[in-house]
Amino acid sequence: MSAAEAAYLLQQTLNALQVSAFYALVAVAYVLFHGMTGRFNLAFGALAMWAGYLMVGGLGGLIGRSGLPTGVLILAVGGIAVLSTGLTGAVAGRLVARPLLRHPPLAMLVATIGLAIMLEEAMRLAAGSRELWIRPLLVRPLFSIEAPGFLVQVTFMQAAVFGLCVTLAAALVWLIDRRRFGRLWRACAQDLRMAELLGVDAGRVFATTMLLSSAYAGAAGALIGLYYGSASFYMGFMIGTKALFVAILGGLESVRGAFAGALLLGVFESFWSAWFPGDFRDVAVFAVLTFLLVLRPTGLFAGAAGQARPG
Repeated sequence: MSAAEAAYLLQQTLNALQVSAFYALVAVAYVLFHGMTGRFNLAFGALAMWAGYLMVGGLGGLIGRSGLPTGVLILAVGGIAVLSTGLTGAVAGRLVARPLLRHPPLAMLVATIGLAIMLEEAMRLAAGSRELWIRPLLVRPLFSIEAPGFLVQVTFMQAAVFGLCVTLAAALVWLIDRRRFGRLWRACAQDLRMAELLGVDAGRVFATTMLLSSAYAGAAGALIGLYYGSASFYMGFMIGTKALFVAILGGLESVRGAFAGALLLGVFESFWSAWFPGDFRDVAVFAVLTFLLVLRPTGLFAGAAGQARPG
């Protein structure tokens, strides 16, 4: 392998880590919700889209006018986008998801599909069916490695976004493993009725779960909008669908399993785009994901450490 080929491989590996981080944040939203309810919420992709629009739209309207440093402005707008998305998801959970917990799982699927369509159409109408764009931010190289024939480069934006993703992932693992909410969530995931008999307020745990999972989906959408500098009302479908596959590959049992599944998908996507036609990337992604689930319907990482349900 030549020096240029090795450098190109390193750049694609760094790109894969970036993409994997985005998918992981949405995938853990599915894991949190499914662990609590045993059902799927198909609106997380739309919530990610919602946050992406708020992030890009907010930055587009304030950059150059607010007088704030770019970093402070990004944190402020991003915090508002994630918080508002989390609250939107919590309200939707109270009005849509919670009344259906005692009904067949199909009711939850249909209702959350309707919720996703409502969110997407509301944002499409609000934006006049337009994609939103902002100029590239924090594009100065943080470091670079020059090899004969190829330059490996990481910008401040890439480092900041990846660092935030890793921080959010670590915070969730710590919350689930070490804090009171994590213990209550695991108890409800393992046996909801027994947890209620032992005095656990399942309604409060569900509300917190919905807020947290929606906020993580929102964080993914906001960071995607920031990283790529654009947001579109149809982006939520593809993000949500791929993250759902990732969550299932993780076994729907473990936050760590979701991270592993996201890494697998990110590596495949990035390496495919690097060496094969990009037009066929999503076709190849879904073909491989479907094949893996046929081979292992319970997921590749079912029974991983940190599981929420007994294997």
